Amino acid sequence: MLFKEIAPMITLLTLIISVLIALKIKRSNISTIDGVFAIIGTILGLFITLINLAYSNNYLITLGPILTIASLLYVRYRNKLLTDNINLNLDKRILKIIQTIYWICISIALVSYYQAEPYYRPPIFFISISVAVSLLGLEILSRTYEENVQPYTIFTKILIVSLLIRLSAYFMSPYPIGSDPWEHAELIKDISIYGTSNFPLTHEYYSNYPLMHLYTSAAGLLGNLTIKEAMSVSSVVLTSSTLFIYLIAKKIMNNVQLALLAVLLINIADFHIQWSIQVIAMSFGIAIYTMAIYLLIERKEKLSSIYKIFLILCVFIIIWTHTISSFIFMTSLISLYVGSFIYEHIYGATDNTSEIIVTLTLCQISVVMLIYHWMDPDYPFFDSIIRGFIDSLLKEAEFLGRETILDEGDSWFSILNILGFLILIFFGVIGSLHSLSKEHQTKTKVSLIFMLIVLFFVFLVFPVMGIRDIVPYRWPAFIYIALILFSGLGIIQFASIYLNKYYKILFILVLMLTFSFFMITNFFTDIDSPVYGEQLNQKMVWTESEMKLFTNINNSYEGYIVSDRQTRIRLFQTHLKRVKSADYPTSLEGNLNWDYMNNNLVIWRKVSLTRPIQVGGYRNPMMLVGRNFKVHLDDEFSSVYDTGLAKAYLKIPVENWALS
Repeated sequence: MLFKEIAPMITLLTLIISVLIALKIKRSNISTIDGVFAIIGTILGLFITLINLAYSNNYLITLGPILTIASLLYVRYRNKLLTDNINLNLDKRILKIIQTIYWICISIALVSYYQAEPYYRPPIFFISISVAVSLLGLEILSRTYEENVQPYTIFTKILIVSLLIRLSAYFMSPYPIGSDPWEHAELIKDISIYGTSNFPLTHEYYSNYPLMHLYTSAAGLLGNLTIKEAMSVSSVVLTSSTLFIYLIAKKIMNNVQLALLAVLLINIADFHIQWSIQVIAMSFGIAIYTMAIYLLIERKEKLSSIYKIFLILCVFIIIWTHTISSFIFMTSLISLYVGSFIYEHIYGATDNTSEIIVTLTLCQISVVMLIYHWMDPDYPFFDSIIRGFIDSLLKEAEFLGRETILDEGDSWFSILNILGFLILIFFGVIGSLHSLSKEHQTKTKVSLIFMLIVLFFVFLVFPVMGIRDIVPYRWPAFIYIALILFSGLGIIQFASIYLNKYYKILFILVLMLTFSFFMITNFFTDIDSPVYGEQLNQKMVWTESEMKLFTNINNSYEGYIVSDRQTRIRLFQTHLKRVKSADYPTSLEGNLNWDYMNNNLVIWRKVSLTRPIQVGGYRNPMMLVGRNFKVHLDDEFSSVYDTGLAKAYLKIPVENWALS
């Protein structure tokens, strides 16, 4: 109830700040096209802010004020924001110092990671990475890029930081990180052993969307890699796909500085990092989505046919890779097509120089391909998703009918968890309004902004209404592909407000330091070593000693094994193929049901002392069982297996225990 309690104060504070900004706005700034959109954004932001009086969570309590204030600040400083005055012109000596400190920070991160205890990344690792990112951002905005080699040097530095963040977490454990990657790892293993992806009994869903798994299996066989190492190839593919962000930004904005800044932002973006660490089919889908967006906006007359062929190939690949990825791409494609008509209606002109090549024919071909595959009689996904959506509408859809969007609860840590996301939104609003101005508008920019509005609507509004069938928490990784362009533009233009060069430098350093730190330490990117909010962040990293216990217990015990939900689903059910396993049960009151556990073998993990775990029950809630759970097990049960990080407890004489 924390956010709902402070909602009146936040609403009042937002209104006061809005009035103070509005008093200094010139009427001439409002009478423009971008000024009108800014007023619409202000009204929408105030509406979202007022909703918090009835229902509130970490997204609503922050997005409303940010949208309102960002829109008003744009109108207030419109004239300055429309001028390009970012020139920092740092001399070569200062740039050399910046580059030297960057490499020192990278070295500190590597040494701290190497010397840290197993399965842990120390705070100094994240701090040094954040400092390196802030210096890299300053270097990007300080160069003139007169030499062609400079962008590639910067891009290499960005990839070094990006891979260090992603692979340090990915190789934290020899086993998959997260939940879903376990299922994908098993399918890849089966493909590598049996040479086929057709396993309808064990992999009913993914057998029909096998391209990522086939690609990873081939990479593993060609490189003689383990399953873990082979899946890292897909992680590197996703990271490398950020090169297309550079090409997209440079094509649309015609600004090398902005293009490189966009690449830096996307490589530090939380949801992009998350799916490089927790490698699933969607990781491959995000990479293909990025390539497809580039092919949609690239327009070269001599290579037009080749680009169209590659675009159709990307559509085919993404449809046969992942359902959510293909649905988001289809939504994006149709939004871009509709956005081009909205542009002509608003600006009353046809932009013949537009790079975007979305046509009705392309939309029709893509939709037909999607429905054709989704209606495959072997796995009629279209039928199941429509039935699920209708069921969600009939039983669950209710305005403000869901407790939280991402199940983080009311906590100040949940605000810190999305702080990086909020920074992108703030500057994304400013960059979007800048691109809607008559001086800087193009059909491509307007179409991309409309696409972002549609994607954000699905991501934010559907969960608030209680509709979860479209898996909204997967959408931000795709939203970032376009949002980053406008956020980067917003950062550059906002820095132009400052006339003093040193104020600009300080602004960029502080902003990039804050942005990068909270992006790489939130609940999505740092599930192994949380710097803050440990009690809200479930640890889905399993150690070798835990796996040894699980394997031995699985081979020795014939009854039911009770554990937290993720351990039960991924370790016992998916990896060890055990049928007799169960989640920690809960009563109708939401407490642990000891009556059931008394008759079975119970698994305890040391991380449950300070980290939440998922239990069985209505919507499988998260619960911090803490020390009391361990004390009860020690008092009432007998420990039959102990590895330090995990224990197995049994209360009754064990006729189910194998004597072998």
